[in-house]
Amino acid sequence: MNEPIRPSVVGIAKVFLRSNAPTFAAYVLGTATISLFCPVGAAVYAAYCIAGTVAIWATVCVHCPYYGRVCPCGYSAMASSLFRRGDPGVLPRRHWLIWLFVAPSWLAPPLASVPVLLSGFSWTLFGFLVAFLFTAFVAAPALAGILGCCDYWRGCPAPKAAPASPSTQGGPA
Repeated sequence: MNEPIRPSVVGIAKVFLRSNAPTFAAYVLGTATISLFCPVGAAVYAAYCIAGTVAIWATVCVHCPYYGRVCPCGYSAMASSLFRRGDPGVLPRRHWLIWLFVAPSWLAPPLASVPVLLSGFSWTLFGFLVAFLFTAFVAAPALAGILGCCDYWRGCPAPKAAPASPSTQGGPA
């Protein structure tokens, strides 16, 4: 399933949204969960989720062999349109950084919500938390294996057949 897609703006957008919908749904549910008891915290959380995603593009995806091409999750097109190409040789050492950016976005909603639930139970908060936990820890990881990053650094096929993205060839100057 980790095949390159046709290089069009519509194609890139479809792949990006389809591949990342579960993660983005988790971010929305996390924001909604936190907003039930701390609106400012929800805004900070949402900003962190956006910044963390962009940080992945800047620190990991720029080193991927799919840079400037249309990868299975669409991140390479985003990275190559915003950041200069990195060194593909450092990808195995940099790939762990994804967890540095993703882990807080998955841990913040439950860590913030549990004390609130223990001090005053709310079915609404509980429902949002359960929906977040399912989306973040079950749905997103399951679908990431099918639709997400090809994890080239762990032995996925090289991107030799991946077409170059017309809007991202060569990246920014």
